Amino acid sequence: MKQNTNQSTGQAPLLVSKRDAAAMLSLCVRTVDKLIATKQLSARKVGKRVLIPYSALVQFARRDHITTTTTTAEVTQ
Repeated sequence: MKQNTNQSTGQAPLLVSKRDAAAMLSLCVRTVDKLIATKQLSARKVGKRVLIPYSALVQFARRDHITTTTTTAEVTQ
């Protein structure tokens, strides 16, 4: 993974690759692909590259995510 800050300014990059995004979120690249396909994570295509805005990663990480696990209330009904 490349360094996540701009060395000259110390700021986060504007756009990151799918590989870097996956590493930042502790996910695999395939999961990032699925998140992009289901519009849960925004992405931009620049030439042949798919790049993800750093701000979208931060927003995604701060959001609550619905899980598909069954709760006790659902089992007893």
